[in-house]
Amino acid sequence: GGGGGGGGGPPARGGGGDAGGGPEARQERALEEEVERLLLGHRRAFEEIRAGESERRASMRREALRKPFEVLEMAYQAALQIMMALLVPKVHPIVPHLSRVLMRRDYPAELALPSLAVFVSGLHAKLALDTANLWGMIPFRWVQPRPLRRELVHPLSPRGLELNLVGSLAGVCVGRAMVLVRQGLRLSAEALLGAEPPALLRWVAASALHLTASSILAPLIVGGLSASLRDAQFRGRPLLPTALGRLWRFLSLGVVRVAHAGSEAIGAGDLLSGYIAEVPYWAGAEDAQVPEDFLCPITGSIFVHPVSLHGMVFEEHAARRWVESTGRHPVLQGVWCHEAELQPARDVEALCRRLAAEHGWVLRSSHCSQ
Repeated sequence: GGGGGGGGGPPARGGGGDAGGGPEARQERALEEEVERLLLGHRRAFEEIRAGESERRASMRREALRKPFEVLEMAYQAALQIMMALLVPKVHPIVPHLSRVLMRRDYPAELALPSLAVFVSGLHAKLALDTANLWGMIPFRWVQPRPLRRELVHPLSPRGLELNLVGSLAGVCVGRAMVLVRQGLRLSAEALLGAEPPALLRWVAASALHLTASSILAPLIVGGLSASLRDAQFRGRPLLPTALGRLWRFLSLGVVRVAHAGSEAIGAGDLLSGYIAEVPYWAGAEDAQVPEDFLCPITGSIFVHPVSLHGMVFEEHAARRWVESTGRHPVLQGVWCHEAELQPARDVEALCRRLAAEHGWVLRSSHCSQ
């Protein structure tokens, strides 16, 4: 069996030496047999765990994972941001006009708490839309791709209420931030022109800003909500702190990347090297002929810090990044995974270090913002 189920290492690295019976060939065959035995041991250990009651409960939980209807969620996020643009800080004149034409009622020229009004009305509307979607009403049944009904989050379940609450909060906050950006751009334009820009120019610029921002940010918000919902279900935690944790990591990583790029531009890249992920590798092993069982199926490189995931072995940084971004197994199709399931493969690591010592490879690391 390969180091993670096969397929991933460069073909040129396969094989374990010449067919002769020299000492080097025998030693390579012994290493190959030993790594095969270790990998087989990891697979058997996982099978024993999966056969137990705890693994059965985990499998049931994975099968019961719920996910949002992403098309509806993106439309909702875009609508929230557009409503914030129309109602904050003052009600746009088109809103009272539409209210008189469509509902034959007057709409106030200014709301006392516009952000709160959008948040509360959005929650009510989203609950009605989710209920209609759950029962497959028109037009939701025509929208594809659409999850199966058993996969959808029930709108009245704790997870469904959490999802609506966090999604509405995210949409209102992002919409309010874009209103602040619009106001800042308007003040800048007034300072440059020395007068207020023409009304038509203001309308075109504001419309372009909010439509572009909603089309770009709505998918990002929905992707973050989906990942947070999956993470919260795996960990058995509330959605709000899980989403806030992911947001904090995302913002921190963005700041580090920007700062690292700026420091490299001024020749001070070492100042932030401690904040950038270090990717270890064996220097000198690039063209080495080793058995494929020593190679990570994701990176195609020799293991440095291997971990076991569902009985298969991968390089730690690659497997962690894969699971964090997708929530799925790198090789097994349809299998959900979580970071907590990554277990160090100490025996495989020791064997790789012995192989490196015999060939004189040196352990080094390259900085990578992941």
